[in-house]
Amino acid sequence: MLPYSFIGKWDYTNPATPVAVNIPMTDKPDWVIVKDLSDWGDTTAVTGIESEWFSSMAQGSYLGLDQAITTNALSSNVGTSGGFTFVDQTNPPTYTRVAITAINGATFVVSTGTTTGINVGDLIRLINVAGALELSGFLFQVTAVSAGVSITLGYAATAETARGVSFGNGTTGFYQKVYPGFMYPALRQVLFISQATQAKVYFARPNDFTPGEMVDFNIPAAYGMTQLSFLTKNAASVSGGPKAGPARVLVVTNTATESSITIDYDTTGFTTFTYPTSATFANGNSPPTCFPAGSGVVPLNGSATIPQSPPGTNLVDAFDNRAQYVMNLGLSVVGPASANMVVMAFKADFNNAITNA
Repeated sequence: MLPYSFIGKWDYTNPATPVAVNIPMTDKPDWVIVKDLSDWGDTTAVTGIESEWFSSMAQGSYLGLDQAITTNALSSNVGTSGGFTFVDQTNPPTYTRVAITAINGATFVVSTGTTTGINVGDLIRLINVAGALELSGFLFQVTAVSAGVSITLGYAATAETARGVSFGNGTTGFYQKVYPGFMYPALRQVLFISQATQAKVYFARPNDFTPGEMVDFNIPAAYGMTQLSFLTKNAASVSGGPKAGPARVLVVTNTATESSITIDYDTTGFTTFTYPTSATFANGNSPPTCFPAGSGVVPLNGSATIPQSPPGTNLVDAFDNRAQYVMNLGLSVVGPASANMVVMAFKADFNNAITNA
C-alpha cells in the first residue's frame, strides 16, 4: 500500500518570461513536485529544475534541485518565498497593505520600496492615494514588476490612453494585494467608456464577460454618461430617449494590457465619461461599475452586429461560484523560460507527528 493517494498530474509550458501558475486541486495536497522535462539531464544550467513541497512546510517555501552546466550535477537548495502556496479560494488569504511613494497618472507605474510577494497577474487595491483619490478602492491587475522599485498597472494605462486625459499623479498612499472572489461573471469597475455607435468599456483588470451576455451599469453623476445607468429598468424606448433594456456584449477583449467590452449601445450623444478630480472624490463618490444583467443572444461568429440565426442562448454566462483549491507555483519553482513542466500532487493516507523519546 502506498503512503500517498494520487490527486492528479498537470502539464504546462512556460512563456519566454515565466509567470506564477495556479494549479487547480481537488483536495489539499500533502506533497507536490514540479519537474522540468525540457532540460533534465542535458548540459543546460537550470535553477529549480525540480522543486517539491510538503504540507509540514511553510506557505511559499520549497525544496529544490539545481542543475549545473556541462556536468549535469544536481545540487540542493531551499527557499522561503516564491515557492508553493496553497489557497482555498472559498476562504482566501489576506495581505497587509504596503506604502507607496508615487503613482504616475499617465503610465500607472506605482513606485514603492517593497514588491515582495507581488507577481505579474496579481491584483492590488490602491488605498488613500494623496493627489489621486479617484483611483482609491479599485482592483488593478499587475502587468510588470521591478523588484523593490515599482509595479505597473498596464490595463489601467491602456484605458488612460483611450480616455485621452491623464489621471492626477499620486504621492503617498498604500497598495494591498487582494485575492479576489470567484463568482462568475463578476462585477467590474469601469475606467472609461467611449462615445461611439458601439461603445467600448475599459476595465482595470481582465473581465469574464462573454459575447451575447447582457450587462448593465451604475454610473454616479460625477462621472458623466449617466444615460448608461440602470438600463434594465427602461422597459421601452421613447422618442429621443435611451435604448430599451440592458446592453448586449458584442466583443470581449482580454490581452496582456487591455481589458474591454464593446456593447450594442450608441453613446455618441451621451454625456462624456470622465473622472472626478481627487479633491472632488474626497467628498465621497462611488466608482462606476459594469455588472451582469442576464443571458442574451450569441452573436454570429465574426460579426459584432448580426445575431446568430437561428438565435442561440449564451450558456457560458451562467452565474456560478467557481471557487476551488489552488496550488500557486511562484517564480522560484515555476521553471525556466519556454520549458515544458510537469506537476504531480499527492494526499497522505495518514499524517502523524512523531516525537523521539
